[in-house]
Amino acid sequence: MIGWRVGWIVAPDDIADRAATVHSYNGLVASGFAQIGARAALDAPDDGLHTANAEWQRRRDEMLRQLDGLPVVAPSGAWSMLLDVSILGVDPMHISALLLKHKVAATPMVGWGDQVAGRHVRLVFSNEPVERLKVLGGRVRNALTEAGASGLG
Repeated sequence: MIGWRVGWIVAPDDIADRAATVHSYNGLVASGFAQIGARAALDAPDDGLHTANAEWQRRRDEMLRQLDGLPVVAPSGAWSMLLDVSILGVDPMHISALLLKHKVAATPMVGWGDQVAGRHVRLVFSNEPVERLKVLGGRVRNALTEAGASGLG
């Protein structure tokens, strides 16, 4: 006899308690299927991951070269980086709009965290070819100059 609905399953009375346990471990906490998937990914042969990581590293390094001297948070193992525009005296929302005008997409991090996030704009490099990133520095500096940023030296 079907007696209980547990998460995404309906269980007979005699196994409802066990079904609830399975649901808890597979649906509510980072275990179960998530662990199985992580294990499979770790055990799988390299199908281009090393090449992809090397390319993302190249893109990150070019972006750091382009933004040299600016207050960026250099990422390690990420796909984007943060530029602290508040330290330059610029509002993140305002510079985000100006950067877009200069053909640079940057997400203002206002509302993404408590005290620190709102100082920054996020620049994503994961899908940008290195050739396109080579013009980033000039575009960012032009937008910052237009915004009246201080300390661009």
